[in-house]
Amino acid sequence: MSAPLSTITVLDLTTVVAGPLATSLLAQQGARVIKVEPASGDTARTLGPQRQRLSGSFLMLNAGKKSVVLDLAGPTGLAALFDLAEQADVLMHNYRPGVMEKLGVTSDALRARRPDIIVARISGFGDSGPMAGDRAYDPVIQAEGGMAGRNDEGEPRLALQYLCDKVTGLYAAQAVTAALAGRAMDRRAREVDVSMLETAAAFMAIDIHSGLAFLEPASPMPNVAAIYRPWRTADGWAVVIMLTNAEFAAFSRALDLPDLLDDARFADMPSRFAHWEALRAAAGPAVEAIASDALIDALRREGVPCGRVNDGEALREHPQLAATGFWREQDHPVAGRLRLPSPVARFDGERLDLSPAPTLGQHTALHRKV
Repeated sequence: MSAPLSTITVLDLTTVVAGPLATSLLAQQGARVIKVEPASGDTARTLGPQRQRLSGSFLMLNAGKKSVVLDLAGPTGLAALFDLAEQADVLMHNYRPGVMEKLGVTSDALRARRPDIIVARISGFGDSGPMAGDRAYDPVIQAEGGMAGRNDEGEPRLALQYLCDKVTGLYAAQAVTAALAGRAMDRRAREVDVSMLETAAAFMAIDIHSGLAFLEPASPMPNVAAIYRPWRTADGWAVVIMLTNAEFAAFSRALDLPDLLDDARFADMPSRFAHWEALRAAAGPAVEAIASDALIDALRREGVPCGRVNDGEALREHPQLAATGFWREQDHPVAGRLRLPSPVARFDGERLDLSPAPTLGQHTALHRKV
């Protein structure tokens, strides 16, 4: 299969999650990604569950890449990086502002070797402003970006995942492919800058902080934590969403609760949102009396969007993911037999088959000029 980015080479100087996710997506679209690491390796190599000092996160984020070890603090490593840049279309890094410049790896210096190279930077807070030089990890951005602060149960909470890192990686990958498309049209080299804080703020503004769109006071945001929280069933939990009147009527039919339709508190979506606890009290006993499978079947027959609350073990055996071949097994020379997610995007009906994530420095000799 000829993947869309099969002629593109990316130098990946990023670490941990946000940058490696961005370059992972480029690899899944066919790009040749060369991961440049220090002798100590990417921190993500030992982030979370691991075998032989290779974490599951690293194995997923770096499949399909090459690993080259370079000491960028020394002249030999810098020379090798510039040699690699001659053949690269994109260089992506997530150093804090000023670090690359101190190393001498400026955009001008890179373009002296490759005039049309795209330089992409991911930072915590951007390259200007009072926090530009501050260090950042995902939980810090969740706090600063308004994610942890919005909790209808009172005490702030962090999402139990690297949410800001992953969202930033998605934004960055899309911006790089846009820059590549623009370069193909006008041959201009471009700078791409993505701030984790701005990404988090934009991501949250769409729904949780959508009231910020109005300069004058607007109606309050519904209690999202209450409206979307799972329903307890006889043997587990399910998520049920009925936004439209048609979906609410279908929900009432599936549970044989016709009186809900005659209650003025539930007449339309804003009314239901305003009286959600009353709705839960009215429908909750009927939901709790039904096993999850039976509830899901009844709701789906009526066209109500719903889903089981699955844990990791259930996800591994999910019938839809099994039917689409999402999980793939692969042998890794160090970590052993692996189960990994397949690339999400298909091109012409096919997914790209990625090589195992590299061991530290596995491809140094192949890519360094001697």
